[in-house]
Amino acid sequence: MHLFGFGRRSSTPPEPEDARMAALRSLATSAVAADEAHAYAEALELYTRLIQRMLELLPGVPDQGSWKKKIEGYITRAEQVKALAVPPPPTTSSLVAQNDPYAHMILDEVLDKSPGVHWDDIAGLSFAKQTLQEAIVLPTLRPDLFTGLCSPPKGALLFGPPGTGKTMLAKAIATEAKATFFSITASTLTSKWMGEGEKLVRALFEMARELQPSVIFMDEIDAVLSARAGASEHEASRRLKNQFLVQMDGVASRSADRVLVLGATNLPFELDEALLRRLEKRIYVPLPDAVARQALLLHALKPHSCTLTPRDIARIVRETSGFSGSDVRQLCKEAAMGPLRSVGARLAHISKDELRPIAMSDFTAALSRVRPSVSEATLGRFDAWNDAHGASS
Repeated sequence: MHLFGFGRRSSTPPEPEDARMAALRSLATSAVAADEAHAYAEALELYTRLIQRMLELLPGVPDQGSWKKKIEGYITRAEQVKALAVPPPPTTSSLVAQNDPYAHMILDEVLDKSPGVHWDDIAGLSFAKQTLQEAIVLPTLRPDLFTGLCSPPKGALLFGPPGTGKTMLAKAIATEAKATFFSITASTLTSKWMGEGEKLVRALFEMARELQPSVIFMDEIDAVLSARAGASEHEASRRLKNQFLVQMDGVASRSADRVLVLGATNLPFELDEALLRRLEKRIYVPLPDAVARQALLLHALKPHSCTLTPRDIARIVRETSGFSGSDVRQLCKEAAMGPLRSVGARLAHISKDELRPIAMSDFTAALSRVRPSVSEATLGRFDAWNDAHGASS
């Protein structure tokens, strides 16, 4: 790698140059050599010294335009090398080594060691997946390319009706980005560790920094970080909220850190505005469309014997408009009970092979019992909030 001529060997005899220029050329050659050897920490130090020396010599250079272009080239490469020089994540946290009780709580109940969910495991949600891939996953995998205005957000929010796959999306982000995944629900934080939430949050963010790249996923984030309730707000809740916001500010202020705070909520309308400013990327996770509902249906029925025709499948997909992903699964569970109910009192004595396959009649009966869990009025609120605060779909 040769930037703007420095460090390049030439077959023609060099022109005489003073000692300062010779030292500068030697420094450039060393920086490029370290860069090409992937010794990024050393290369960063050499590039920094090189840029400083070039700036010192700039006033006495005849062709200042060309010289400034060289400096800009080295600054750009130094920024890229800085991202590459981030040390590899440690395999464990120093807090654990110090026997910190909160670190052990996190290891036992918050750290998800193997989310194991990929984009292909999630039916539909193409806009949400594409947005998350571009905004979070790719910058985590290639931090050298996503700098300056292309820097990734430090906070993101998944919002939408319940049962639409927000938790699955969060796990897929961690898997695809090869990141450490911390998963915590706000209800657990406020009930199980009530009174100790501040210390736990502080330890959580410290571990996330040590084990980066990492994703801190908080489900039901509105339960902790809803709009301030003024004098009626409990003091412990206020302290917990403030600690979380302070830690998020710490992540945002350290550009080299690859820590993402990812919240999920069914009630985005309740969130504190101070939190919304920190969750820069706000992504609507809507109800599944027809293609996604068909994929969910076929996936749920895969382990079972059934006599559904393509026409039957198409009818079920049409009649489940307005269903969430969890609604579709509940419908399939209800239909799967049909063959069991049909044998009546003989159920205790027959073999599994004697059960009939799931039929369209079972789904017809199930559709009369299972209805959408999200009302039209609620969907309208989500659409309006997305128009005002979310990413365009």
